[in-house]
Amino acid sequence: MQHKKLFSLLVLVLLCCPAAARAQQRQLTIEDIFDPAKRINFGGSPPANLEWLGDGESYLQSKTDAGVTQLLKVNARTGKAAPFFDAAKMEAALAKLPGISAADARRLAHRASYQLNPAQTAVVINFGNDLFYYVLNSDSAVRLTNGPEEELEEDFSPDGRMVSFVRANNLYVVDVATGRERALTSTGGEKTLNGRLDWVYEEEVYGRGNKRGYWWSPDSTRLAYLSLDETPVHDFPVVDHIPRGQVVEDTPYPLAGDPNPLVRLGVVAAAGGDTRWVDTAGYEPADLLVVRVAWSPDSRRVVYQAQNREQTYLDLNAADADTGKTSKLFQEKTLAWVEPFDDNPRWLKDGSFLWRSERNGWSHLYHYSSDGRLIKQVTDGKWEVRGIEGVDEAGGLVYFHGTEHSHIAEQVYRIKLDGTGLTRLTKTEGSHAASFNPTRRPRCASSSQTDQTCA
Repeated sequence: MQHKKLFSLLVLVLLCCPAAARAQQRQLTIEDIFDPAKRINFGGSPPANLEWLGDGESYLQSKTDAGVTQLLKVNARTGKAAPFFDAAKMEAALAKLPGISAADARRLAHRASYQLNPAQTAVVINFGNDLFYYVLNSDSAVRLTNGPEEELEEDFSPDGRMVSFVRANNLYVVDVATGRERALTSTGGEKTLNGRLDWVYEEEVYGRGNKRGYWWSPDSTRLAYLSLDETPVHDFPVVDHIPRGQVVEDTPYPLAGDPNPLVRLGVVAAAGGDTRWVDTAGYEPADLLVVRVAWSPDSRRVVYQAQNREQTYLDLNAADADTGKTSKLFQEKTLAWVEPFDDNPRWLKDGSFLWRSERNGWSHLYHYSSDGRLIKQVTDGKWEVRGIEGVDEAGGLVYFHGTEHSHIAEQVYRIKLDGTGLTRLTKTEGSHAASFNPTRRPRCASSSQTDQTCA
């Protein structure tokens, strides 16, 4: 099968290249194929990970032309594109700051993506082991940190007034208006990670590439974070192949059956102060995994998912953010494996939530009250819900992609919260997904058969 795929791709390239060469009256070059800036996209793949803008009518998309990358604002209805911000202004503002050369400023002003504040009016840039803040289309940029130590896992608070980050395995916040920096933890070090995931939690629990181990409350007053104690974890020699002369590094790396890091879940005020530790006394410390963390919409509870190391059960717990007292909402249990899903729980405005579970052998949606009482099983059948796309609460509708039509190709569906009115929205064959604008109405769809379309 793999050989057939490669052959089909080769045929496609060979069919496309002569036409392109004739149209341009030149031969295909190595640069056309491999140059990061000049290469031609022969696959015709639609853009991935589109980011909607707050107006609900436009989304962000990057474009590279003649080696220069620009972030564009694209109207979803018309396809009309315009620069999202004035890159020349950003370049000039960054170039004024000590430590940023003209060449660096130009590169930073022409990135394909940025860490935007929630209002999408400013960005935080991590460069040269420091953080910089820039309000789009303004004439000046601000250095938020200034020191030799590296800042990692930066993020805006939900109100956009602060930037959080991890330095030397401690959690910090900095006020973007005043530049005032505040350490929220002080116990971090070589064996203790506060707000940052270790190898086990990144690779095996939260997913490769995700090392952030803290979560802002919706009201921007507090942060929940994981504190990982790696004292019981054995070191393992790993060869660094990047230098010309290979280097052997020892890194905490538990082999099968070896001890994992010990985990604690804490809550700390963004204004500083002592950490309130969540009560996990009902679990054996060496066996506990905290696999997902979220906040309730009212910022009063930290909702976390706890599993044993074998992951044969999953507890959904709610902890009082003031006291740390924990109550169990419900438990998923199996003789085999309980899979934690990233879209759990999906909160609704009334405090209830949607929950995706494989408890009956198929991945389906369940509607729960805020105290963990089952209201309704929303979807059912010998097929799977693969992910929630969005919820139109005014219309009482849930949008998702799943396999009701075909077990090997996902389609986009709509169903009422009461479990009635299942409707398939995508009609062509292939795998489909949707992206919701901020109004929670589906506006973009992508398919394995066609280009991405927005309407």
